[in-house]
Amino acid sequence: MNTRTESWLGYDIRFVEKYPGDWWAVLADLSTALGLVAKKIKQRLPKEVLSKHPLPTTGGIQEMLIVNEFGIYETVFESRKKEAKEFKRWVFEIIKTLRQSTGLEGFQVFRMLDKDHQKEAMQKLRDSLKEPVRVDFIKANTIANKAVSSKYGHPKMIKKDQMTPDMLVSRQEILEDTVELMGTTERFGLNIGVSETIYKKHLH
Repeated sequence: MNTRTESWLGYDIRFVEKYPGDWWAVLADLSTALGLVAKKIKQRLPKEVLSKHPLPTTGGIQEMLIVNEFGIYETVFESRKKEAKEFKRWVFEIIKTLRQSTGLEGFQVFRMLDKDHQKEAMQKLRDSLKEPVRVDFIKANTIANKAVSSKYGHPKMIKKDQMTPDMLVSRQEILEDTVELMGTTERFGLNIGVSETIYKKHLH
C-alpha cells in the first residue's frame, strides 16, 4: 500500500492508499489536528468507515486505526476548530445549492432526505461540472494586487511590475486562490464574497 503525509495547520496527517485512489487517514493524526480525542471519535463513527493498517512508529510497526473519506468528514464535523466550522458551513452552502437546483423551496428542505431528490440533485451537479466556467481574470488580478499590497503594508494598490520578488510569490498564490474561488462560486451559484473571502484568508 502507498502512504503519504499531508501537513495541515502545522500538523502531519498520515494517509494510506487502501485501494487504488482510495486514501484513508490515520485517525490519531486527524483527531490531534482537529483538537479531538481519537478514542471518543472511534466510538461515534460507523464501523464501515473504520479499518486498521500496520504503519511504522517510533515503537516499531503498529496497527493504526484509519478512516475513509466519509469518516474524515464526519470527524471534521465533530471539531470546534474555526477551520472545521467554516468547512461545515461551506458543505451546507453546497447542499443548499443542490436543493435549489431541484426547485425545492426552503420549507421543503426535508424532501432532500428522499433518495430520488438526492439523485436528481447529484445529476444536476454532474451536468454543471461539464459546463465551462467563465472567470473574470481582470477582476481576479485586481483582487490579488489589492490583497498583496495590503499584506505588505501599502496603503494603495500597486501594480504587478512594481512588486518585489517576495510580493510576486505571494501574489501568485493569492491569484490562484482567487481564480479557483471565482470559478467555484460561479459554477455552484454560491453567495460568497470573493474579495472578502480572499482578504480574510491571506491578510489575517
